[in-house]
Amino acid sequence: MANFSKNGFRWVANRSAPTAVEPPVIILPVASAYGTAIPRGYPITLISDGTVTVAAVTDVVYGISDGAAQYYDGSFIRKGAALPATTTYGSVIQRQSLLRIIPVRNQLFRANVDENTTATLLSDYIAFVGENVPWVAGTTVGDEAGCQLDISLHATTATSAFVWRIENIPDRETQDFTATGVSLLISCNLPQDTAGGSTTGT
Repeated sequence: MANFSKNGFRWVANRSAPTAVEPPVIILPVASAYGTAIPRGYPITLISDGTVTVAAVTDVVYGISDGAAQYYDGSFIRKGAALPATTTYGSVIQRQSLLRIIPVRNQLFRANVDENTTATLLSDYIAFVGENVPWVAGTTVGDEAGCQLDISLHATTATSAFVWRIENIPDRETQDFTATGVSLLISCNLPQDTAGGSTTGT
C-alpha cells in the first residue's frame, strides 16, 4: 500500500495554543534578486541584514516557508505558494519580496522519511521516538518543497545538523511501514530565535 507522498514540512499543531487550527505566521523580507526559489514547506533561517534565506541542512532553523505573501514579477505584485528565484525589486520597498513563515518554536510538524530500509516495522519507528534526525532537501515538485527526514542517521545527537526530534508516529493504523513515504510527527529541537553575525546564514 502506498503512503501519502507529499514531502516538505507540514504544520500540525501549536504546543502553546493546543486548540489553534491555524499556525502562527510572521512575514519577513527576502533580499532582492535572491537566487534560490523558496517553495512552501522549506526550512528558513534568519540572517543579520534583516532578511531570510533557505536554510542549509547544517543550519539552525527559524521557521518553515508558508508561501510568498508578495513578490514583484516585473510588472505586477503577486502572491503564491512559492517565491520564484531571482525576484528583483531593487530599492522600491513597496515591491519587496515578503515570505510567510511559520516559526518552528513550540510547533509540531509532519514530514516523510527518505527511504524504507532503515525501518520497516511500526516497532522500529516507535523505538526512534525521542531521537533526533537530520533532513535532506529532496526534490521540489511544483511549489512544494521536497524535504524529507534522513532516517538512516537517527540518533541521540543534538547538533545543528540534527534539527528535528521525532515525537510520535501518526496514523499508525493506516501507514504502510514497509513502503516509502512513512510520515512522522516532529518538533524542532534547535530553533533559531535571532540572526547570527553572518549575512550568509547562521
